[in-house]
Amino acid sequence: MPFRPRPGAHETIARGHRAGPASTRRRADRGGPSLSNAWRAWVAENILLGVAREDIRASLVARGVPRALAVREVEAIARDPLLAGARRVTRLAQRHQLVARARREVDKLATAPLSVERRSRLSWAEFVDRYYAASTPVVITDALAPWPSLSRWSPAYFKERFGDLVVEVTSGRDADPLCDANFKAHSVATKLGDFCDRVTSAGTTNDFYLIANNRLTEQPEFQPVFDDVRAPHEYLDDRRYGGTMLMWFGPAGTVTPLHHDTANALFCQVYGRKKIVLFPPFELSLLRRMHHGVYSAIDVLAPDLEAFPEFADLARREVTLSPGEALFIPVTWWHHVRALEVSINIAFTNFRAPNYFGWYYPGSVT
Repeated sequence: MPFRPRPGAHETIARGHRAGPASTRRRADRGGPSLSNAWRAWVAENILLGVAREDIRASLVARGVPRALAVREVEAIARDPLLAGARRVTRLAQRHQLVARARREVDKLATAPLSVERRSRLSWAEFVDRYYAASTPVVITDALAPWPSLSRWSPAYFKERFGDLVVEVTSGRDADPLCDANFKAHSVATKLGDFCDRVTSAGTTNDFYLIANNRLTEQPEFQPVFDDVRAPHEYLDDRRYGGTMLMWFGPAGTVTPLHHDTANALFCQVYGRKKIVLFPPFELSLLRRMHHGVYSAIDVLAPDLEAFPEFADLARREVTLSPGEALFIPVTWWHHVRALEVSINIAFTNFRAPNYFGWYYPGSVT
């Protein structure tokens, strides 16, 4: 008779691989028992990852599968011609992992591994060669110098100038761990003046936030504020295309969870301070559990080290941005953003260089 699984049960086997749900079923051809499809897929995966067949059989037996059945199924799966094609794909993935491992080991040699270089008076040519084309983050301490009027931006300034403007903001974020990905479900309309009052009186919270996806920068009534950033910038195409200028505004404590973008971005700190934690794209383990195309399942502020034990050893960079500074965030770099104070940010993607990577959605690969 079929063996019944323990629903959701997992156990660690050799080399850190995990077992899937174990069960057996009747063979359709001979009426005898066999492994369930889910368990057979687990066997094939571990064979491809190099786990010894005896270890796989032992794990099956430990979960209640008769040894004769375990031997027969493991050997049958190992001989399946479909596995040969899967081996070729697996070898390629393992080679990529070796490249990433070498890059990670080299990264550990840095004398200040957590830091991001800070520069001023950085020419366009040097910016492109050392950072843009090299996919390397950098803090540009005088990035907002061409726009001196930005020093006026504050909650009080927005309230006075645009207080009656009805805007979309996200609210009720604390009740939804995927609130950024599900922003449409949390969008509410409010007067910008009322939102400014709420921001300044709220203290530390992540429950409400005006985010880039609320598209404030695209509202015609708000366009006059961008006269403050009309001056040409050495790095940017001064023409403003739809979606190339983004804005965030919220209280201390707001969080943008770990994710990557699909374009290079110049993330500018206009008001308040924010802390950004970055992870390089060679940390392939971040790709394992993603949702909504670009988001990681890891909570940087409270990581589940049982589910993601490797997180503690990942290469990372940490930056605190102050008003007037900007962080260049290269496409593919993971980043987590937290407001230390009431903050206003703008970001630009309209660089004077190609910047289209709309195909970069590894989290959508199934």
